[in-house]
Amino acid sequence: MQPKQTALLSRLSREDENMLISESIQTQKMILEQYAKKMGFTNIIHYVDDGYTGTNFDRPDFRRLIKDIEMGKIGTLITKDLSRLGRDYIKIGMLLEDFFPKHNIRFIAINDDVDSDKGIPEFTPFKNIMNEWYCKDISKKIRSAYRAKALAGKFTGGSAPYGYLKDPNDRHHLIIDEETAPIVIKIFKLAQEGKTAFQIVNVLRKEQILKPRALTVQKTGKYYNEKDNIHPYDWAPVTGQNMISRQEYIGHLVCNKNSTISFKSKKLLKLPEDKWIITKNTHEAIIDIDLFESANKIFYGRKKRRKKTGEKELFAGLLRCATCGKTLTTYSPDTRADAYCCGTYRSFGKSHCSAHYLRKDSIYNFVLEDIKKHINLIFTNKDKFINEYLKLSNKSEEKTKSQRDKEVKKIEFRLTELTLITKRLYEDLALGRISDAMYNTMSQGYVEEESKLNARLIEINDFKEDQQQRKNGLNMFIEVLSKYENLTELNIKILNELISKIVVHEKEIIDGKRYQKLEIEYKFMGKALS
Repeated sequence: MQPKQTALLSRLSREDENMLISESIQTQKMILEQYAKKMGFTNIIHYVDDGYTGTNFDRPDFRRLIKDIEMGKIGTLITKDLSRLGRDYIKIGMLLEDFFPKHNIRFIAINDDVDSDKGIPEFTPFKNIMNEWYCKDISKKIRSAYRAKALAGKFTGGSAPYGYLKDPNDRHHLIIDEETAPIVIKIFKLAQEGKTAFQIVNVLRKEQILKPRALTVQKTGKYYNEKDNIHPYDWAPVTGQNMISRQEYIGHLVCNKNSTISFKSKKLLKLPEDKWIITKNTHEAIIDIDLFESANKIFYGRKKRRKKTGEKELFAGLLRCATCGKTLTTYSPDTRADAYCCGTYRSFGKSHCSAHYLRKDSIYNFVLEDIKKHINLIFTNKDKFINEYLKLSNKSEEKTKSQRDKEVKKIEFRLTELTLITKRLYEDLALGRISDAMYNTMSQGYVEEESKLNARLIEINDFKEDQQQRKNGLNMFIEVLSKYENLTELNIKILNELISKIVVHEKEIIDGKRYQKLEIEYKFMGKALS
């Protein structure tokens, strides 16, 4: 058996740097190495998360550490203090009280005088709460600082908008980028001419103008992506569309457009316009006000007129390409019936995806008939419908349930045995009947068995919950569907109530005939019955 490693965990967040904490990752690593050497710990391995907040437990090296612990590679974990492990007192408590003991991990926080071999001190939970409060307080201070800078007309973004650069003498001030500003002007003039977002980006592609991300990679080497490297001129229509509405191009600074749910979550929420902070005339404009207003009026006025047609929005957001997963968008050539086409194909061409072309009347008829089929099944033979969906008869389901219950009882009995065995084994160690080495060898096997049994219990419980959720979802689906017994036509309300998405596959030739597969995923129950 290979000797277990001693894990040295370091973490430094951007918040720590902003608050001028005079410590680097290298300093933390040096402190941990010196302590490990002094206390006789060998076979060390570093886990380093630089630039991650303590409320984030999805850190790359923290995930690697957890995986190595679960694989039995780690025996001891050392951090400079409890906050380097994290700043969420509930999750830290679970690690200290449950996860580490289960995996026989000795945890040491040097500055907080915590060593699990000596028992976790009573003050530890309070220390963890204080660490979380600290993170919350830092978050408030940083938000306040950003807000104050925004109100003062200072730019606080990570990178300047396309067409601008950060002033080398003042990173909170924008200056015009002479290389890309003409492209911004071109985009606005194309919008003023009545061009759509697709048409605008097609012009940029044909002229082989690097898209913003590809230009950043070329200049700085940051954000490299293989796809962008292969297609450096493939502007997304949404990029051009968003640029047309940005007030930065007329010299105004717009901040506070997004916010997070809480200091623990980095998920962004869009704020209403009345919450935005707009500071006028903070930097030199690229676009004059007349061109800006004219381009926006024509570009967004056309979009609003298209939305007023009603029928075109019937399947909006529901159709998904089976190949790339993107939304299918409306496609209405003059000489054909209204249709849908893969958004990726329309944006970037066949080098990225195929058309997945589908006539609107075809998808309408398919969906209407499928919903009517399900309605018919419910009202003619509800029990058959339920059994077909669950893929189980009452007898086979009861047999499966019986087998699961027996397995659960067997696992619970063995876990009780393991608790007793582990207790007696520890008594033998305490009374000197066995050596530390023998105790570690024997207990490790029992710990691994206990971990596997608990994992199996979780799987069984998850299966039970999934089955119950499927049944509950099916009952809800039947309840909603029952309202439309005499359905003859579709509308947006019905589609939004019943359908999650419709997956559209590319056409293929089968036995000399053209065939196109469609899959409907209903709300509450998943894929439709075939």
